Amino acid sequence: MSTSLSPNTQAILLLTAPLLVGCSQVSSDLLTPGEYKRLARFLRDKQQQPADLLAPDSQELLAECQHLIDSDRMIRLLNRGFLLSQAIERWQARAIWIMSRADGEYPARLKTRLKEDAPPILYGCGEATVLDTGGLAVVGSRHVDEALLDYTEGIGRLAAEAKCTLVSGAARGIDRAAMHGALEAGGKVAGVLADSLERAAMSREHRDLLMEGQLVLVSPYDPLAGFNVGHAMQRNKVIYALADAALVVSSDY
Repeated sequence: MSTSLSPNTQAILLLTAPLLVGCSQVSSDLLTPGEYKRLARFLRDKQQQPADLLAPDSQELLAECQHLIDSDRMIRLLNRGFLLSQAIERWQARAIWIMSRADGEYPARLKTRLKEDAPPILYGCGEATVLDTGGLAVVGSRHVDEALLDYTEGIGRLAAEAKCTLVSGAARGIDRAAMHGALEAGGKVAGVLADSLERAAMSREHRDLLMEGQLVLVSPYDPLAGFNVGHAMQRNKVIYALADAALVVSSDY
């Protein structure tokens, strides 16, 4: 996986990403998913790309986008180049890669199934090609008994024995049990995180698995982002879109 960011990916990060490096607050200027979706559609219709917003002669294009996003707000976001360079340096030091919907490496399954609702940016660590291998999604509650955890680990082992990639959310409970069973049996696992990707990528228990290509961790949210219920719900669509089928082991009322 290349560590260099395409101009389109840089532009999308500047517009949508909090770039949480030494920041105590997230900029209120950031484009929401809905705003970026409308902007991306407008640029596509004009046969333009996000990177064109960074061009020296971008004033006219920014003015044309004014009916969607205030141009002063866009300029403030696009001028965060120093903060972006700091973030990139931090990500690369931790073997975290970044890709955008404009990149060829972006998982085709997400583009095909989620279309405009596919996350504009994906952060990840590990072998990204695992994300396009399909497989079985296994999800469920955080609050389960030992019997269900044992059952779920068994499902993970069965997936590994069938050479079927296991996709899950890496949350405590059912998710981690499924991933543990598959990894213990030598299978490939894609974990879609809603928060704390950097911490998971730096975890000692994950490093060898990530380096060997057995595990890939991915998130549509900043690697330093903390837990957020909305993010946890939104990432579920990524889990299902990456898989061929899903098994919900248990659910809270």
